[in-house]
Amino acid sequence: MSGTNPSQRKRKYKGRAPPGPDQAVIGWKEEEFNNIVQEMAFRPEWGAQYPPPGSTALDAPPGYITLYAAFFREGSFRLPITKFTAAVLRGYGLHISQINPIGLPRITHFEYVCRAYHIKPTFEMFNVFYSVTYASGFYSFQARTGVAPVCSVPLKSLHD
Repeated sequence: MSGTNPSQRKRKYKGRAPPGPDQAVIGWKEEEFNNIVQEMAFRPEWGAQYPPPGSTALDAPPGYITLYAAFFREGSFRLPITKFTAAVLRGYGLHISQINPIGLPRITHFEYVCRAYHIKPTFEMFNVFYSVTYASGFYSFQARTGVAPVCSVPLKSLHD
């Protein structure tokens, strides 16, 4: 991973900085948040909180992390996370809130493929097929060139 992650730099000014490319304002409705909490059976002890208007992913209160609705809806993401997902994040030195909505489905898809073939997925195996990439303030995973693809049609969008 070359370069630094601009979202990890300290803010230059105290108070709220205006959203930049790494700080998109969260723009979903409270009703959608409540539906996800209910549909995904979030445990009460997790203390899921709807973000205040104008919040960005960087504004999570101390002790909380930002998770994106797309992770759950389009990425088949569930809590608690699997040991494999944790191993991939740990292997690359990433926090889940740094992954873009397409990156997480690539991890879960790889895990599902391995399990369908009765193979225990590992970070080392994942790293053979994917490399970590950084763009627009988030990390993702790109299929390595010269390696057989894990899927015939790679996920490029979460629309439709």
